[in-house]
This record gives sequence, C-alpha cells and structure tokens, in this order.
Amino acid sequence: MRMGGTDVKLAIFSCDKSWGDKTMKLKTLIFMSAVALASTSIVRAETVDQIGTFAPTTFNTFQSALSQHDLGTISPPSVRNFAIVYDDFIFNTSGVIDSFSWVGAYELNTPGTIPVGGPNFQVNFYTSLGTNAASAIPVASFNLTPVNTNEVALGGANSGFFSYTTSGVTPFNVSAGTTYFASVIAQLDYGINGWGLALSNLGNSFSIRDFQADGDLDVLRQPSDAIDYAFRITAVPEPGSVAAILAVAGLVAFRRRRMAKKLCLIGE
Repeated sequence: MRMGGTDVKLAIFSCDKSWGDKTMKLKTLIFMSAVALASTSIVRAETVDQIGTFAPTTFNTFQSALSQHDLGTISPPSVRNFAIVYDDFIFNTSGVIDSFSWVGAYELNTPGTIPVGGPNFQVNFYTSLGTNAASAIPVASFNLTPVNTNEVALGGANSGFFSYTTSGVTPFNVSAGTTYFASVIAQLDYGINGWGLALSNLGNSFSIRDFQADGDLDVLRQPSDAIDYAFRITAVPEPGSVAAILAVAGLVAFRRRRMAKKLCLIGE
C-alpha cells in the first residue's frame, strides 16, 4: 500500500512469512485446544451410580433382596429363577456401555457357605419387561464367571457384602432418554446359600421383582417396589461421535488458515 510516496504494509495483512506462519500456528494451536476442551465436555462418559459410598459394617440380610437362579434339584424347572430383581436406569446421551458394577450379599455368612471367588452370574439388560418379566427378551445378556466379576469383600470380612466389577462384558449401545432395566442373577444352589442384590438409597425409588408366591412354588409374582439396588453403569461416547467432532474442528482450522493466507496476499 502506498501513502505519501512511502510503501506501507498493514500489520493485519503482513506477509512476513516467518511472523505470519508463527502467528497462524499459535492461533491454530489455541483454537484447537479450545475445541478439544469443548469436545471433552460434550463427549465425556456418563455414569449412572446407585452404589455411591456403600460401606456396610455388619451382616444384615435385610439390606439385600434375593436375585438367584437355583441350580439345585429341589425347585421345579419352571421356578428355578425363583427370585429376580430388575432396576431401571436412563442415560441422557447415547453411548456404548463399557463397564458394569454391583454390590450383593449372601444370605448365610458362615464358613463354607460362601463359594470361593463368588458364584457365576447372569447379567441381563432390557428395554421392556412387558407384563411378565421372566419371559422378557433382553437386549444384551452375559454369563460371567468369578474370573470376570472380581468379588471383593466390603466393610470387613464379616459384613457379608461384596462388590463386583465386570471384565467380560461385550460393549453394547444405549440410546439417550430410553428406559433400560438391569438384572443380576447369581447361579447358585439355594441349598448352599442365597445371594441377593444390595439395596440402595440412590435412584428413582422404582424396581420390579419376581419371586415365588407363598404356598404355590409354581407361581411367580411380579410386584413393583419403591426401592432401588446398588449398581453402577458407565456409557462412553460412540466412536463415530468423537470422530465427527474432531473432523469438524480440523475443517474449521483448515479454513481459518486458508482465509488468513488470502488476506495476506490482499495486503501485499
């Protein structure tokens, strides 16, 4: 630009390559950092936690509800799943389930009644239980051995309560705003011991429970209860969501750099 016979370059359009490149790199770095920070808040994992700071100190069977598949031969096959609890949960954002933990207790807390390492478990997830939870079809179902559940005593060896964390669950998708139900069923001969899912003071005060009707072991009742159970479940963003955000950020940064170069040429 020429003013009064003197060549002048506007600073905003400066074509000093070393200065301009360094400035653009710095601006791009700042911009990408801001996008990364915003993306982290958008796509972070979401957890439904109904375990909280669960820390029992004494043995109390009334702090859990039986949820067990009796492997013994006393009960008829129609009611081997003689007690099952189902608790609901909802995620605010869609994602992929990648971890599930729960707390449970044994009915008997005497030597020899608790299986070494814990029982096998069946963990099921449902979107609907219909009018008969026992015949509902889960959207995901996992059969877990003690190797996959990592049983750990809580509140000391005499509390009877144990925590469990899965390591053998294949991730599956959940949709935002959809009500799901989780059930945890111990595979254990009731003649040896009973096992129940621990109660929780967190949640929405709603769950469903199947159990044998008094006086008629061939009939299962299915009441709804104003109680919740101790479990924790985490969903992480779907890989496609993260990739889309990063792709948009990269495109915006590229366009900003191109525009800056054009302005540089105009200012010469």
